[in-house]
Amino acid sequence: MKNSSGFDNSFRELDRIPRSQKQKQESFRKIMNELEERPRERKAFFPRFLTAAVSLAACFLFAFIIYSEDAMTRGSYSPVLIGESSITQTAVAISEAEKIFSAEGVYSPNIATIQDEKWEEAARNAINSAEPSKVKLTTKPLYDVQFMLKGKEPLKLKIWEEHGEVYVRTMESKELYILSSEESTLFLEYLKAVAESIQKTP
Repeated sequence: MKNSSGFDNSFRELDRIPRSQKQKQESFRKIMNELEERPRERKAFFPRFLTAAVSLAACFLFAFIIYSEDAMTRGSYSPVLIGESSITQTAVAISEAEKIFSAEGVYSPNIATIQDEKWEEAARNAINSAEPSKVKLTTKPLYDVQFMLKGKEPLKLKIWEEHGEVYVRTMESKELYILSSEESTLFLEYLKAVAESIQKTP
């Protein structure tokens, strides 16, 4: 009611101005057109505002999903995995100590070099089955194994066998991983055979 009264007063003021009837009608039409356009502008503003808000929320949601998936991927990723990388050569040595890596350097009677498709398949399946483990090992590692991977840095592993299970750890990490019993059986047999050949070498 206050707005209506204000408009009426404005119209009366306009009516007192000495102008022709035509000019008064044109002024009246302009005022009415402006008053009609204001609600439309407000209506148009809110859909635009809501669209922008929804778009922004969608962007934040998408970024959160990507971040969550990435975090989960990092959390479940095992650095000892070979994946589908090509193993060009493997060096195996009998481990001397947990902090010493023996399967590198110049060729020597204490290091066995393997280039074999069956070994590659057994090793890949075993290492790719690695899962994080919280076990506290009480024995020293048995073998040092270095995988030369095509197009990647060498993968250096310490290998344990304890209580019938096979455990691995990279030289760059303190994380311990347990291998699948099914996949590690053949892998361990290969390592034992290689270790025997090393010990028999004069």
